[in-house]
Amino acid sequence: MNKEKVICKCYHVTKGDVAEAVKAGASCYKDVKKATKAGKACGKCKKRVKKLTKKLVKGK
Repeated sequence: MNKEKVICKCYHVTKGDVAEAVKAGASCYKDVKKATKAGKACGKCKKRVKKLTKKLVKGK
């Protein structure tokens, strides 16, 4: 996984940021959104963030 890849352009949230949120205890999209703001503005990244979050939580 490329941790530097931006997954939310509105808030410049990277895949690494999402991974850190999961590592810190986020277990669903809502938790990641609260921790990183990913998906709060336009919502175009919501699907990607949900998919990545699910993948990371499953691999914990």
